[in-house]
Amino acid sequence: MLKKLLLTFLVFTLVFCKKKPKTVDEDPAESFDKQGMLTNIADNVIIPSYTVFKISLDSLSLAFNTFNSSNSLIDFQKVKSKFNVVYLNYQRISLFEFGPAETNILRMNLNVFPTDSVQIKSNVANGSYDLSSAINFDAKGLPALDYLFYGKNQNEVVIVQSFSTTPNRKQYVTDLINDMSVKVNSIVGSWNGTYRSQFINSLNTDIGSSIGFLVNQLNFELDFLKNNKIGIPLGKKTLGIPEPTKCEAYYGEQSVQYAVETLHAIENVYLGRSQSGNDGKGFDDYLEHLKSQYNGQSLNVAINNQFSIAKTKLAAIQNPLSSQVISNVAVVDAAYLELLKLLVLLKTDMPSSLGVIITYQDGDGD
Repeated sequence: MLKKLLLTFLVFTLVFCKKKPKTVDEDPAESFDKQGMLTNIADNVIIPSYTVFKISLDSLSLAFNTFNSSNSLIDFQKVKSKFNVVYLNYQRISLFEFGPAETNILRMNLNVFPTDSVQIKSNVANGSYDLSSAINFDAKGLPALDYLFYGKNQNEVVIVQSFSTTPNRKQYVTDLINDMSVKVNSIVGSWNGTYRSQFINSLNTDIGSSIGFLVNQLNFELDFLKNNKIGIPLGKKTLGIPEPTKCEAYYGEQSVQYAVETLHAIENVYLGRSQSGNDGKGFDDYLEHLKSQYNGQSLNVAINNQFSIAKTKLAAIQNPLSSQVISNVAVVDAAYLELLKLLVLLKTDMPSSLGVIITYQDGDGD
């Protein structure tokens, strides 16, 4: 009888004392409007950025076609001006290397630097090349155009003449622009088609989710900025020996401007802010909703403060970066260190708060 009473009491305890599961309203991670955030980022950040890039690339194509016929210095200067806009706009889409961009291997096709000038010269001389081949990843895209349009310490008149006397050079540029256009048109078509719906309806934070993609790519882009655009030219991988030729846009000498724009693009995604400056729902709102803390203060406040410091330090570097990594090391290094501090917040503290796993490998352990 005693055993039966004890058994009855145990069952009663398990049934009626079981902890009540949290409802959606009680769980901050579930009650945040993740679909609203993803919709804002898709409609006001990602798709407009791709659209602007496509328009600028189409404009470059038209400008080069005009120069192709005229061979005039003025038209060539217009080409370079259009090219600089394209390269700047690229910094705003580089972060979105998932979905359609991953399928088209966008970064590898558009921005492998330093470019291989020897391979470019060989392709032009032969007039025969396969731009889809891996051997040409560093002989195509924006860095290749940077080399072909600027050269190193070459007079504009000389460069224009080289296009006039070498028809293969013109054809190569045309093929490079067309190669980029095909890939970008495919990406834009996918986002304006079915991928947008897929993106905004992926509401988990696991591997393969939209939030997982965004957090990983946001951090990859910041890693790439810190390492490839600043650290490697500064000599962080070569025992302090600068490597100025490994700067992005080495020939056109716009490295700093593009680095600043890259950081601005990362911040826009974090804030859910459009290029026009409209502040929508972003990861800052997500972290505030979760009441995430860092050293006794809001994690979002800490991240915003570090963005501000990093932007100031990065903007203090003068163009060209290739000379600054030699003559003004302290200023460049200061920017590098602040980017590293920002990376720690975005790569460690933010993913931990959001329940996102960082899956990419940066190769340097930062």
